[in-house]
Amino acid sequence: MFKRIAHNLRNLGLSRKRKPALRLSVIVVCYQMEDQIGNTLRSLLTPYQKNIKKAEYEILVVDNGSPQPLREDIWKLAGNVRYLHIPPGEASPNPGVAINRGVRMTHGEAVSLMIDGARMVTPGVLNWGLRLLSLGPRGLVEVRGWHLGPKFQPISIMEGYNHEVEKQMLLASRWWENGYRLFGISAATGQTRDGFAGSAPESNCVFMPRALFEQIGGYDENYKQPGGGLVNLDFYARATAAAERAYTLLGEGTFHQTHGGAATGLSQPELMDALERWKAESKSLRGDLEGPDKDKFILAGHLPPECRRWVLPD
Repeated sequence: MFKRIAHNLRNLGLSRKRKPALRLSVIVVCYQMEDQIGNTLRSLLTPYQKNIKKAEYEILVVDNGSPQPLREDIWKLAGNVRYLHIPPGEASPNPGVAINRGVRMTHGEAVSLMIDGARMVTPGVLNWGLRLLSLGPRGLVEVRGWHLGPKFQPISIMEGYNHEVEKQMLLASRWWENGYRLFGISAATGQTRDGFAGSAPESNCVFMPRALFEQIGGYDENYKQPGGGLVNLDFYARATAAAERAYTLLGEGTFHQTHGGAATGLSQPELMDALERWKAESKSLRGDLEGPDKDKFILAGHLPPECRRWVLPD
C-alpha cells in the first residue's frame, strides 16, 4: 500500500525527492568585456560568495551584441553558469531588452539583475540579498556601486587611468582572498558619494521576487539610446514604487571595472552631453523621471571593517 502511495505521489510531482526550486537567478548583461566579465563571474561564484550553496542559484550571462561570442573558458567556470550570445544583428542597444529575455529564460523564485557585467561584487551580496528578500513577499534589495580606481571613472580616465592600470591594482589587492578589500581601492559614484545612508538614483545590482519583476513589466524596451540611456533609472524608480519594502544593503557593494562603457567610458564633458540626450529620450517616453522615495528605504545588513568609512563619508 505504501509503495502504491509513493508511486502516486511521484506521478503528481509531490515526492519528497522532488528537486527544490532555485532560490535565485542572477542575470548579468555584458558586451565586449572578456577580462571584466571573468572577474565579475568569479565574484559571483562560491566559495568566494559566502553562506550560499551553488545548487541554490543560477547565473545567466547575456552577451548583448558582441561581434564574437565569449570563449567557453571565460564564462564556463561552474555548473550553475549559462551563457547566451545575442548576435549584433539581433541585439538591442538597450540592455534592458537583454535582461527581460534573460529573466524569461531562468527559473529562480527571485531575480538579481546586473545590467552592467563589468561590476564585481563583495562576498556577501547573494546571501544578504536573499536574507532581506525573505522578510516579506514584495521586497526589493538594492546594492550600492563604486568605481574602481582613485576617482570617479569619467575623471580618472582623463588622468590616465585605464584597464592595464586597473588590472595591476586588482592583482596587488588580492581581492579574491578578501573581497571587502575592493572598498579600499575604489571611489564614490552618484550612488555612494553620501555613503550608504544617502539616496541613490539607481542600482546596478537589484534583488526582487520574480513576480514583482513581472508585475511591473520588467525594463522598458522603448529606450533606444546606446547603453539604454536612462532605462536603468526608469526601472529602478518603478520597481521601488511597486515594492512594499525596499532595503539598501549595508556592508556590500558592486565595483565597476573600466571597459569603455556607454557612460563610464566617456570623459566628463562627453558624459554631460550624453546625459542631455538621455534625459530628452526619457522625458519623451515617461515625462519627468522621478527618483525613488528616500524615506521608503531601510538600511540593513552588516558592517565589515573595510567599508566603515562609507557609512557616513566626509
